[in-house]
Amino acid sequence: MKRIIVDHGIKKKLMEEGYGSYPTIREALNCRSNTEAARKIRQRALQLGGVVMETERLRNLKPAMMEE
Repeated sequence: MKRIIVDHGIKKKLMEEGYGSYPTIREALNCRSNTEAARKIRQRALQLGGVVMETERLRNLKPAMMEE
């Protein structure tokens, strides 16, 4: 799963530039939405110094004690 990592200041700047609300920007940067607006948010975040990171999706894992 890919996501774009940016400082909080970049998210604030995106809001000030009119790209949307904090939840909209967060969803776009976490690649949970793929609308035209989300693609523009991601593009601008990369221009402002964001970094694409590949993350693993964690599954609900049972603690070792519960496996017995």
